Amino acid sequence: MITEAAVALHADQDAASRYRPQLDGVRAFCIIFTVLNHVPGTPAIINGSVGVDIFFALSGWLITWLLLQERKRTGSLDLRSFYIRRIFRILPLYLVVLAAYCFVAYVLHLGGPSTSREMDRAFAYLATMNSEYRPDSAGNIYGHAWTLGIEEKFYLFWPALMLLAGCNRMVSWALAIGLAILFAYLAPHFGLVARGYFGLGFGALLASLVHRNASLQGRLAHLSLGWAILAALAVAYAASLRDIYDYRVNMVVSALGGLLIATIWFNAGQGVSRFLSIRPLAFLGRLTYALYLIHVLAVNVVIAGLQKLGVSLHWSAIFAITYAVAIVGAIVLHEILEKPMITAGRRIVSRRRAAGKDLVLSNGLISPEQS
Repeated sequence: MITEAAVALHADQDAASRYRPQLDGVRAFCIIFTVLNHVPGTPAIINGSVGVDIFFALSGWLITWLLLQERKRTGSLDLRSFYIRRIFRILPLYLVVLAAYCFVAYVLHLGGPSTSREMDRAFAYLATMNSEYRPDSAGNIYGHAWTLGIEEKFYLFWPALMLLAGCNRMVSWALAIGLAILFAYLAPHFGLVARGYFGLGFGALLASLVHRNASLQGRLAHLSLGWAILAALAVAYAASLRDIYDYRVNMVVSALGGLLIATIWFNAGQGVSRFLSIRPLAFLGRLTYALYLIHVLAVNVVIAGLQKLGVSLHWSAIFAITYAVAIVGAIVLHEILEKPMITAGRRIVSRRRAAGKDLVLSNGLISPEQS
């Protein structure tokens, strides 16, 4: 769900925006929690729902930081190029997996006859990426797409707001305080939506505040805060076990996740960063979007297969099999669809920028030596 931003990091020559494998390590752990959240029989001590809260904060930070770096470099934001990259990054894989769920519902009838009826009610919400607003009668097929609906609206409107409003310090603080109060109030009533936008907003505002504060960046580069933040995250996680539907705790997890991102972003030498950067974790983190989309489908397929064989397994074994199946599927989707679509989007952006540069040159506005 967030790796397009990491791909963009590779292409950025500014040292402040270089690729950071530790972020993929964070993604790898978040997706493990997310898979656990959908495996039946998982004990109450495991609240896998918190994985998406850190995803939200990470996404808000990354997208905002990259846009701020672009504005610093060029003096403006190329929103058209941003949206082209997002479309090619998100939609092809999302729609292919949606087609797979339709096949499961209408052809295989996995889950029983009610599955096709639920898909009838859910399809319009899923096709338009508005799953966070689907009614209860639409069931929960492809239900985890609610996070994508929230993220895509953030990607649609936040860059435009950044372009229009700039990034004023007082405005940022006012927004941060106002939104925190608003989301805390809304959480009991519109939990998923408030929870998602809080995480994205916290990550975005934290990035904007840190980006223009060079002294704070310097302190973050020399302080090893990772373990302390992880300890605070453990406390927040324990608090979430008391009531997994109290989304205010999830907001605390998002905020702490944002702080973790900030410290490992600037201090890659601390122990937490080094651990998160190990190759297996970074590799799994790069598969995050595909893994996120197909993991529930993998759970359903594994459970259906076990039932057909008459085999009953411990939840941990079901998790291990599901995770392995999801990784294989994610690798296939990543190689044959995700990477080619990312490349196609970047090529369109490159050709568009090259054409714009040629147009400027042909109009005689600048000389080749100045370009």
